[in-house]
Amino acid sequence: MSTPMRLAERLFDHLAAGELDSAVALFAPTVDFAIPSAPDIPWIPRVRSAEDMGEFFTLLRTELDSKRFEVTKILADGEDAVVLGHLVSTVRSTGRDIVTEFAIQLGVQDGLINRYRMYEDSWAVANAVRPA
Repeated sequence: MSTPMRLAERLFDHLAAGELDSAVALFAPTVDFAIPSAPDIPWIPRVRSAEDMGEFFTLLRTELDSKRFEVTKILADGEDAVVLGHLVSTVRSTGRDIVTEFAIQLGVQDGLINRYRMYEDSWAVANAVRPA
């Protein structure tokens, strides 16, 4: 059975390599997903399942140009892992950059990720999405 630490490492390895199907395969059929944000962010769909996570990861790649995504630390305890890092992405529709640190909380049950909650600078995201 995969530990939360190992699942977090594998998830971000697959995403970095563009292996979306392999990333989605790490998720449980039902996913508790949350990214606190403005309601008009086009790459944050309603997510309830592993399949929906695939849509989320696809939307990230179609709506944003990732300039930098760096995981700086992964902490794990019990059934949880917390991924810390920073990112720089350009919103394609506006040409504006999002520059933010982030924390992603992953929950694991029965060897699969069943919780994905991302915390980032929602003000920076909202500003980058607004038209000039």
